[in-house]
Formats: sequence, structure tokens, C-alpha cells
Amino acid sequence: MTRVMLIDDHFLFLDGLELVLKRTRRYQVVRKVNDPLQAIDLMGEERVDMALVDIQMPGINGIDLLKRIQSRFPLTKVVMISMHEEDEFIHEARMAGGSGFLLKSMDSDKLVEALDSIVKGARIFPPRKTRKVGSTETFSERELEILRLLAKGKNSYEISETLFITLHTVKTHRRNMLRKLNASNTSQLLKIGFDNNLI
Repeated sequence: MTRVMLIDDHFLFLDGLELVLKRTRRYQVVRKVNDPLQAIDLMGEERVDMALVDIQMPGINGIDLLKRIQSRFPLTKVVMISMHEEDEFIHEARMAGGSGFLLKSMDSDKLVEALDSIVKGARIFPPRKTRKVGSTETFSERELEILRLLAKGKNSYEISETLFITLHTVKTHRRNMLRKLNASNTSQLLKIGFDNNLI
């Protein structure tokens, strides 16, 4: 059973979310915390497998709390859950190491389905609204392999060695990816890839 801490400054939402999770019999809510500044100390008292964290709370925002949790409890999966779906919140949560970003407006069954996927190791983030560029169909399987290796810091030579392909082939794929996403350099390519769940 996955042990969950709920962190939100609205009591009604905490109670409702607890009921949704209890019905699954796969999640145990070990703490409901309405003061985010207490959350870190409470996490030190018992094992927490997953924390569901609101974005905007008094005292500290959810992204800063996410960073603190990741620093002290790196094995705890942190999922942002918010009524705000602005691109900058989603991007910040992803870059800070969050495991997901879910909307409070979601159907409860869809929310639980997303949490089940996160428990199994998936990262769940909505695509950016302002610059949505297709899906994994945009790239071939080989291009996706290269993109993910670039995200791990590999250079073209290292990628060619890892995938057993020529350096020329790697460079050709990189040029094609830049063209497909209209990116001017590798940094921009990786940012668009992250923003659109390609990595």
C-alpha cells in the first residue's frame, strides 16, 4: 500500500481527496497537512511514499516545498495538484524533479489512474498549451532514443557508441529534430522536448 501525505491549505479538499484515495484500498493517507511549513518535519516522523502538494499556499509555495522534499527525502514521489494549469507552474514542477502535475478539476477516476502510473515510475505532466508540437509520432524511435540520450548529457560521439550507429547518422538525426521542432540549438531542442513530454 502506498503511504501518502496530502498537503493543501483547504480542509474540504483534503477531506475529499482522502476519501477518493481510501476507496481504492491501494493508498493510505498517513497525514493531512494544511500548514506546508510543518510538512517537512512531519515527513521525518514516518515513511511517506508520495506527497500530493498544492501549488499556492501561505508561507511557502508548492514548488519551493517540492524542492525541499526532494532534497531531504529523495525517494518520496512529489505530485503537484492544483487548480492552476499555467505553463510556467507545470514547467517549474517538472524541472524541480516532481513526479507529476495533476489538476483539481480532474475526474477522480482519472486522478487515481494517473497516481497509479506514477507509483509504477511514470511522470505525468500536461502538455504546454502555448507551444504544443505534436507527440512522440513527431519523431522516429531512433530520434527519440537520441533525444533522451542528449537529455542525459551525452554528446554525438557517445551516442554513436551507445547506439552502435555512425557519428554521421547521429548528426543527421539531430539536424532533423531541430528542423521538426523549429529549434535553433540543442538547448532549445531539449526544452521543447521536456515541455511536450517527449523526454
